[in-house]
Amino acid sequence: MMESFFSLRKSKRTFRLIHQRYKKKARGLDEYTKESIQAYLKELQSAILAKDARKAKERAQALAEAAAKYMPKSGFDWAKNYIGSLLVSLVVAVLVRTMWFELYTIPTGSMRPTLKEDDYLIVSKTDYGINVPLQEAHVYFDPDLVQRGSIIVFNGANMDIADAETLYFYLFPGIKQFVKRLIGKPGDTIYFYGGDLYGIDKDGNEICELNGTPWFNELEYIPFIRFSGKVETPNTAKNGIFDTAIFHQMNQPVAKLNVSSLGTIYGEMIGQGKRDHYFDLWGIKHFAMSRLLTQEELEAIHPQTKVDKGALYLELSHHPTLQGGELTTDEYNRVRPELRTSVSIIPLQKEHLARISQAMTTCKFKIKNQMAWRFGWEPKGLGKYLPKFNVPDGTYEIQKGIVYQLPFPSIPLVGFFTNGFTKKVAANHPLYSSDPPMIHRLYNLGIEFMNPYMPKQKNQKAIPSRYAYFKHGDLYLMGAPILFKEEPAMKFFIEGENQKGALGSARLPYYSFVDAGVPTKEEILANGIRVPDKMYLVLGDNHAMSGDSRQFGFVPENNLKGGVSLLFGPIDQRLGAPLQPAQPHATFPNLTIWAIFLLSVAGTSYYRRKKLQTPYR
Repeated sequence: MMESFFSLRKSKRTFRLIHQRYKKKARGLDEYTKESIQAYLKELQSAILAKDARKAKERAQALAEAAAKYMPKSGFDWAKNYIGSLLVSLVVAVLVRTMWFELYTIPTGSMRPTLKEDDYLIVSKTDYGINVPLQEAHVYFDPDLVQRGSIIVFNGANMDIADAETLYFYLFPGIKQFVKRLIGKPGDTIYFYGGDLYGIDKDGNEICELNGTPWFNELEYIPFIRFSGKVETPNTAKNGIFDTAIFHQMNQPVAKLNVSSLGTIYGEMIGQGKRDHYFDLWGIKHFAMSRLLTQEELEAIHPQTKVDKGALYLELSHHPTLQGGELTTDEYNRVRPELRTSVSIIPLQKEHLARISQAMTTCKFKIKNQMAWRFGWEPKGLGKYLPKFNVPDGTYEIQKGIVYQLPFPSIPLVGFFTNGFTKKVAANHPLYSSDPPMIHRLYNLGIEFMNPYMPKQKNQKAIPSRYAYFKHGDLYLMGAPILFKEEPAMKFFIEGENQKGALGSARLPYYSFVDAGVPTKEEILANGIRVPDKMYLVLGDNHAMSGDSRQFGFVPENNLKGGVSLLFGPIDQRLGAPLQPAQPHATFPNLTIWAIFLLSVAGTSYYRRKKLQTPYR
């Protein structure tokens, strides 16, 4: 039955194509040839209408031979048919990809662990509305369908994103698409504490789902990438100094530092909703940039600091402030004023290192001939910057203290079947070592895998993407408690912080890094980040490796293109719907696009059937 069905379909296609060619070439044929072709067409038509697959196949072959003899295709015919088919295919592909669904491949680790490099996704373009093809607009858009916690796809048009242009089908200019988790909707005010999110919606109600649902509870969120964010300076320097620095967080201007003619540095908070302090922004005061120091590094970087003996030392830079700013040379070789931070040191003992080892998380990385680099990078020309690990060659990733190895190389297409296979390495593998040297290297280099991120000096610009924060009195690193509020080391640290805070001067105050507690509604509204109308706040699940709203700001409503519906490759335990709220299916955009598709199929089928029954009209 299946063979007959496909044979009959092929015969119908032969009938349609040759009938169309006959209508175009009939004027140039003599009467005998016309009658012969018409006879072949009628015989094939009768067999098709009678659903006689065997007879139709015979008549189709005879018709094809007659057409090749009496109506051969010219080079122009071949080119016209090819170009026409190509254009129709491209138009259909563009319409489907922009208005219905699209297959998508994840290029980076910004959404780890939910989505990983080389994951294959199905993206629904009807989750929130009906898109206008190749434009940043919607035919229809329903903001109520956009849910906090959803994994959304948007493009970078008209946004502050470098290198956002691309080519579709190697022909059509377009804008790159990005995938992130949606955090804030228009009118929301979002605040960060303890790796969690707190919010008040536009109606003044607490946004409970931000810290009461699995897609938020299992992740951690940091309100900044670097304390300075993006820094703008004048186009030209005066006497070698850029005397003004404007600091942006969430891509908004929030503060300004100036250098006077006498060399004095002074600053002010700017932008909407001025705060008293820079560190009040969005809850930045609850977080610290961190790195691990050896005894030698501690003595070189903080020679005046006296702390108890430790296996390693946790350096915490916190409370960025405009007070006491100083000149610095940044990564762009600009001499400009910089924020000042307070610095704390905690000596870590073996039990703390064991906890860090159990929480250790890195990017996916490769090791070859002891040289290590981040997966997806091209190591050529980076030799002197790449760290060395005395580890067997391979591709690795460490998640929550568990070391995985990818047993197969990542090959395009083949990776669809192989990239999902990871294996836990043996317990005696050197990456499992909790000795201080290995913990020191993995913590400081485990995200960037570049030697410049190893601690060298106090005001170093290359700082590891490692963050610390308090949560209910415990100190967290990599999403796990490392120092508990009841243990003596923590109590001693808090006592020392309070003493340092009391000794600070009015001109150069020391801001103690202690737990300020869960924010109140008033604090959220006063210091949180408010999402403007028709804008959305998005963050990557992997804050340490994600360029998101912290970098490029809010996403305009028109840029939202759809949501991730399904992870269908590689083949592993993550297959299926990703961790996010369920999206309703019986919505106006979904039903409309399906209705258009079904009507198109039915209309095409009806038209072809009518043409088949009356071919010579």
